[in-house]
Amino acid sequence: MQDFNYLHTNCFDITLELSCNKFPPQEELQREWLGNQEALIQFLEEVHQGIKGTVLDENYNNLANAVISVSGINHDVTSGDHGDYFRLLLPGTYTVTAKAPGFDPQTETVTVGPAEPTLVNFYLKRSIPQVSSVGRAPGRRHGVGAKVQPQAARKKEMEMRQLQRGPA
Repeated sequence: MQDFNYLHTNCFDITLELSCNKFPPQEELQREWLGNQEALIQFLEEVHQGIKGTVLDENYNNLANAVISVSGINHDVTSGDHGDYFRLLLPGTYTVTAKAPGFDPQTETVTVGPAEPTLVNFYLKRSIPQVSSVGRAPGRRHGVGAKVQPQAARKKEMEMRQLQRGPA
């Protein structure tokens, strides 16, 4: 389940085995804990490394299911029901983009430090559909001074309109 969870959800889970004995006797548990306690606590503290924040629209409404991608890393995460997200990242500088259907994407350059997550909130603006006028200019005869849109551009415009409307 771990590979599926990582690749298809925002979940990152692991299995940690401390010995070859899957079911150690009760009297060995204290020794196993003492031998691994510090390393386990340090491992748990690593989950605070990366970026976190919310994805909002221009009116500060939460945007659920927005996609947050990091340039050069082929694994996106999505925002939750309240627009919140978290992305584990090692210390370094990253280019991060948030996008949602019907909104213009926003890209930020972020420097991640050790230990604490870097707060990165995104504020997406609604996309403004590109409308172009097709036809004759007023008072002109056809073919003279008329603005004609190429077929490929009309097709692309229609596809964009369908994407903005969503599934039928």
